[in-house]
Parts: sequence; C-alpha cells; structure tokens
Amino acid sequence: MKYDITFHPSWWHKNAGVDFTEEFFENPRYRMECDVRMRKVLYENFGAYGIGEKDPKERPILGSDLIASGYFHSALAGCEIIYSKDNAPQVKCMELDEEDLEDFSIGDYKQHPLYRNMVEQVAYLKEKFGYICPAVNLMGIQNIAMDLMGQNLFLAYYTEPELVKKLLAEITDMSIDLGRYWKLLSPQISGGVTAIVKQTVPDCYLTSNCSVEMISNDLYESFLLDCDRRLAKAFPCFGIHHCGQTMEHVAEGYAKVKPLAFAEVGAGSDIAAVRSALPDVFLNARFSPVRLKELSETEITEKTKELLRACDQNMSVSCVGIDVDVDHAKICAFLTACM
Repeated sequence: MKYDITFHPSWWHKNAGVDFTEEFFENPRYRMECDVRMRKVLYENFGAYGIGEKDPKERPILGSDLIASGYFHSALAGCEIIYSKDNAPQVKCMELDEEDLEDFSIGDYKQHPLYRNMVEQVAYLKEKFGYICPAVNLMGIQNIAMDLMGQNLFLAYYTEPELVKKLLAEITDMSIDLGRYWKLLSPQISGGVTAIVKQTVPDCYLTSNCSVEMISNDLYESFLLDCDRRLAKAFPCFGIHHCGQTMEHVAEGYAKVKPLAFAEVGAGSDIAAVRSALPDVFLNARFSPVRLKELSETEITEKTKELLRACDQNMSVSCVGIDVDVDHAKICAFLTACM
C-alpha cells in the first residue's frame, strides 16, 4: 500500500523557513534552494516512514510537488494573483457575469508575463540540468471558470448555457495546450496536483475537479463531461482529482470519461460506491487533514485503519494540506498506521 503526506505552505514557512512569494514561483534558483531544504526537513521529521530525502540534491523543478498551488491557468486567463509568505498563491476572482461572457476571451495567454517567465525558467533549467521536472498545478476546467466568474457560474449554467459552454471549451483548449507543452518536457507532470501520483500512476495527466463537489452529476455531465473527455483524448493516461467529500455523487459521470487511469477520492466519500462505479481505476483515498487535527492519536490510528480496510490492492492513501498547528505525534500516528 502506497501512502503519502503533503503540508500546507504555513507548515513549510514555519518548519523550513520558506517564503511562498513571487520569488518562489518565478525564480528557479530560490525555488531549488527551498526544494532541497524542504525535502531535507521531511526526512528529519518523517524519514522513519520513508518520507523525504537524507541528502537531497538540486532538481530542475518547475512549480512544486510539495504543496498544492492552483493559480497559473487562472492568472493566464486574466485573474489577479495575491502572494504571501505562508500561503499558496490566492486567485482574486474576476466576478464575470452572463453579460461579460458575450465578449470575454482568454486571448493570447502566451504573451502573459507569467507564461513568458515560465518559458524562461524552462530554458534556464534545461541548460543547467538537461531535463525538467514539471510540477505546475494543472487545475481543472470548472476551477478555472469559478476563478473567472465565482458564484455567477452556477446561475449562468441555467441562464446562458451556450455561453458557459463556450467559456469552458476555451479553458479546455488552453489546458490542453499547456499540458502538451509540459508533456514535451517530461511524461510526469501531475505532481503539483497530488504528490501520490508519482508513486502510483506517474505518467497520468491529472485534472483538478475540486469544485465539482458543488454541482450535481446532471450538471457535470451537461457541461464538464465533454471537457474531461477532451482532456482524456489529448492525454490517454488520464486522471481526475476530486477532493470533495461525496465523490460518489458524480462517480457515474466520471465513469463515462474513458480512458480513466487514476482518480482521487476525497475524504469522507463512500469508497465502496466509487469503486463500484470505477472498478478498474487506480484510486487514491484521502484522509482528512481536519480530522488529523481534531482527533486524538488513538482515534487517528483507528480511523486510518478503518480507511485502509475499505481499500483494495489497486489503491493508495494520502493526507494532503496538513496545517501548521497539527501535532507532530498525530502525523506520525497516521503514518504508523499506514506502515
């Protein structure tokens, strides 16, 4: 059974002294320095569980596979990004409404300063190392649409369905284009969505369907299924990240995405129901970082074993987004149960 943990940026800021400002994401020299420090800190704290590296070396990482930071696509689409030392980049919603959709277009995003900076980083890293480790969070189609429209998106599903489909199609075009660019650099590009994928289905293109938890399966199939199918056609080793707590409510829709190699099952979801809908898909079951904070060590051990008993041989387990104020002993209780 594969298992993994991922920490919130606040944990890294306190325990490894990393600042998640623009410099981390736009300066490869600073990021690689931080990346080495972060992997060393992981080993010093959790090396006994096979986590981290005793003597990490620099690697040409683009983005990060040690935090979740979905912002890049939304920035290219026009959203403002707010950076801070102890948090992932935050997207400021554009609050587009139905009337704005008439004339809105993402445009030539390759002229965006962030895209041009990314290309410059690739050139620098390739010259220095000869290869690249892409780990930019791939985001998801509705996640990006929500960054553009906020709650207005849900109303527009009913009032302007064709305009919404046009927007989603344009977002999908951009996502495919970016994914193909990163796939030319490396077959493994999804570590920035969830780190466990590197151990399980490493070549998978993993789309982030975080916000799909907020809609019905009918809405998913009406508006987003075609987008995910287009992604799956462009990237035949394809996966869906669903961190919501009731993934089973859209499992029927996800089952219509073919081929589907990997799916991440949000903490609290009905694993048996998801497995029934996706019998041949590799599943990663999430343990809630909130429960990790709230439960006692004994309860964490019991709940982790309960989760593991619900798993089969074609599954893994991870806890993602562990906060700065979660007791070290509680994290170890989770890892001990997994071992």
